[in-house]
Amino acid sequence: MPIELMMLIIMSNNSYERLAKILDTIPQGFSPTSSGSHIRLLKLIFRPEEAELASKMKLRGETSEEMATRLGLEPETLTPLLETMAAKGQIRAWQSSSGRRYALLPFVVGIYEEQLDEMDAELAQAFEEYYQENKGFGIFTTEPPIFRVIPVNKSISTDLEIYPYETAEEMIKSAKSWAVRECICKKQQKALGNECNYPNTVCLVMSPRSEHEFDNSELDRVITKNQALDILHDAEEAGLVHCAMNVVEKHYYICNCCTCCCGILRGISEFNQPYVLVKSDYVATVDESSCIACGICVDRCQFEAITIGDIAEINLDRCIGCGVCGIACPEDALSLVERGERTRPPENMIDWMTQKAQARDVDPSDLL
Repeated sequence: MPIELMMLIIMSNNSYERLAKILDTIPQGFSPTSSGSHIRLLKLIFRPEEAELASKMKLRGETSEEMATRLGLEPETLTPLLETMAAKGQIRAWQSSSGRRYALLPFVVGIYEEQLDEMDAELAQAFEEYYQENKGFGIFTTEPPIFRVIPVNKSISTDLEIYPYETAEEMIKSAKSWAVRECICKKQQKALGNECNYPNTVCLVMSPRSEHEFDNSELDRVITKNQALDILHDAEEAGLVHCAMNVVEKHYYICNCCTCCCGILRGISEFNQPYVLVKSDYVATVDESSCIACGICVDRCQFEAITIGDIAEINLDRCIGCGVCGIACPEDALSLVERGERTRPPENMIDWMTQKAQARDVDPSDLL
């Protein structure tokens, strides 16, 4: 190891604690636990020198030359380590007009999702211990929620106006490149012996800015726009729930989620956390003249929001407005109607992070 990096580590004997504190300063959060499960998790992902360097990085990104100047190191020392960390999904790296840049990532959505190839029984167990002790990721108790439910279009009543940020199809169509990857939540649960019956390669990623965003990705399989739409519709038919970042502009992913595996939806089913996700602006309703009380919708609903009496009955407190029930109804007796006053998400990721930082009373300005 170069002497400069050895000195980096010696300067701080608590590399993992420092990184954990920095990650919790990011608006998304990485709350500490009394048992130290958050540190055990980081130790499985980072070597000490990687943790130390990550703890000194910025969210905005820097070239290796800029970072070396700020840290008093040589670029030749930093660049190989930065490239290794980027390849391991610990940090973000990209080409810019000023050169290759490297940036700190939040733990979720970020570092954790990039550990797909590293997910084994040990990492799965460490994550589960942290998740259970922390009842999620430490970001579920303040506004704004991180996820927003995207309703199935064909379940929405035809006389209602649908905004672009409320339709998964429009998010896909407005992107410039697309890819699909295996769901890390399903892989993590499978490693624990809790294999899911839903399709597992359903996580859609997309870029609103580049036509070749995923060409060199080892985790993502490049697909076409039409293939992305097919995967989306297959997920609907399977009964998965569309979720995306809770913003209006620049969507980078659509998760097709289940309550048995998804780290976000489990926050509802297991912990009843108040700000896990935003319900859609719609809610299911039943056409009493058409419903035959067949019960298919009960099996489709992952949130136990439907019961059967003489007809299907909707629990409005549990319905998240996903529309998964409606597309399976043989009598077309279920549809989505407006829940009430429409809510507009934060405009973009910067707006979301600003609101989240204020709600969590953290100041990430030193990381910018």
